[in-house]
Amino acid sequence: MLNLSVREVGQLANVQPNTVSRIEQDNFGSRGPLAMTIEALRRVYEERGVVFFDDGETPPQGPGVWLKDQQG
Repeated sequence: MLNLSVREVGQLANVQPNTVSRIEQDNFGSRGPLAMTIEALRRVYEERGVVFFDDGETPPQGPGVWLKDQQG
C-alpha cells in the first residue's frame, strides 16, 4: 500500500524487519508482540496516511485500513 519494504518499516519504527513481517502476517506466536512495538509500527503507517478502523466502523464493515487520500 505504501511501497515500503519490511526493512524500511523496521528502520522507521526502530524494530527488526522480521518482527514487522511476523506482525503483518499475524504470525507472532502465543506471547504476541509488545504493545510498544505495535504503537511504533502504527505511528509509522499513520504518519504516511494509513487510517486504521475497527470492526463495525464505516466505510467497510470489519477491521482494516485505508489511505487518507482514498477516503472519498
